[in-house]
Amino acid sequence: MRSRGVMGSRRALSGERGVTLVMMALMMFLILGMSALVVDYGMIKATKAEAQRAMDAAALAGASAFLIPDPATDYVAVATERAHEFAHKHAVRTLAITEGEDAVTVDLAEKTVKVEWYRSNLPLWFANVFGSPTMGLRASATARASQAGLAKCLKPVALPDMWNNVNNVTSGKGNTTTTEDVNGNHVWDYVDANSNGVLDPGEMEPWTFNAGDIYDPTTNGYGTTYRNPYGTGYTNKTADYGRQVLVQAFDPKDAAVESYFRTWAENESTRGTDSMAAAIRGERCTTGTVGTEYRQGNGAKEPLGDAWEHLINQDPSAHWNDATNTVDGSRYYGDWLDQSPRVVTVGLYSPEQAGLPQDNPITFTNFAKIWVDQRPCEGPGACKNPITARFLGYVQGGVGGPVAGSLIYTLVLVK
Repeated sequence: MRSRGVMGSRRALSGERGVTLVMMALMMFLILGMSALVVDYGMIKATKAEAQRAMDAAALAGASAFLIPDPATDYVAVATERAHEFAHKHAVRTLAITEGEDAVTVDLAEKTVKVEWYRSNLPLWFANVFGSPTMGLRASATARASQAGLAKCLKPVALPDMWNNVNNVTSGKGNTTTTEDVNGNHVWDYVDANSNGVLDPGEMEPWTFNAGDIYDPTTNGYGTTYRNPYGTGYTNKTADYGRQVLVQAFDPKDAAVESYFRTWAENESTRGTDSMAAAIRGERCTTGTVGTEYRQGNGAKEPLGDAWEHLINQDPSAHWNDATNTVDGSRYYGDWLDQSPRVVTVGLYSPEQAGLPQDNPITFTNFAKIWVDQRPCEGPGACKNPITARFLGYVQGGVGGPVAGSLIYTLVLVK
């Protein structure tokens, strides 16, 4: 009887050991499965992050095409090329993104660029043991050139924005009668009395914002298509790109327009001549926002004129080619738009504010990029030629400001 009991106990123990082995095998299988899941999930997350960073960079690079001011630009082609270029500079799981893996969609109306990536054969590690050797993964990003209200490194000059000069006033001056906008091209003009091809003191036609004139920065301000049909020769510029603008006058003969072009300061401590001249030379940066009131400056004209000369002389051989609507002779060659110190940003204010006393503040409606022209001066004494420039359109701004400007864009990821 005892022997039978001992043998039964041994059989029971053996059966328990068998169950334990089965349980251990099952547990090992589950542990390996969980390990495979954890390891492969971590790999997938890391791979997804790599791909997303690549798509974010590519989308932002593509959207940067909308910051090119020249309206002759093929924005779809440039945005697509830039997006592909930046995507292909990235790698996912040590393998470079190649043509065919990324797709670019450009929306001109919304100023957005969407970049999508897909790879179908990403290898898995432990999951391969369980019959899943590869998997597919997608990533996408959309960037937009959005309107902004803040711009940095502004020059301390304020220009009146352009408007629809409906009331073409005729006024008498001395023994002559002058009519605004004689040629009806809806822009400031000058009479080249000495035929030297530049704007000299006293040659600018008088323009004033009168009752009945209309101003809207989004429909007839600088950078709009309002003036496209008007004018011939140098005045016929698409979206005003390359159009000559008056920046600052220095001669009493220009009194009819001089009060429109003012200096300004971000605070009381920067209103002086030295501070403004330093900002013109590029020795300090001024930040401005649309919709914010700023004090008018009180800088003396001669030091400011010298500061402009200093700025121009940083790229002395460059000049605007009116026929090709671009800059020739720059020491920065094809990068003049991004590199030349003579490409600066200025504030635009409503012409309705023109003529206000110096104690009145200025409120900007936009900021614009301009190319500063050569300033031909001859003979001894202070140069009285005005500072002129070429309108270049969009400004790359930042997030901030109570109001957005139609010419100020910042790049943001929207998806």
